[in-house]
Amino acid sequence: MAERNQWILHIKRIRTAHGCDIAQAERIALADPAWRRWVERQINSDIDCHRMAERHICHRGDDALIEREDDYFRLGR
Repeated sequence: MAERNQWILHIKRIRTAHGCDIAQAERIALADPAWRRWVERQINSDIDCHRMAERHICHRGDDALIEREDDYFRLGR
């Protein structure tokens, strides 16, 4: 849980610094290769993050930042 909180706090900091919405903040955060690796690892290893990734895909549809390949999630380009 503590690791997931890092992501949430990071997104909040980006939103504050850039005055943007959550979707824009996520895109800014994922421009950093270290965060991309961390998110991809989390969504494929942590069951709660896996579920959040599934919800993200359902809610965002074609605008989703995550793609599903069988049981593996990867970040889109």
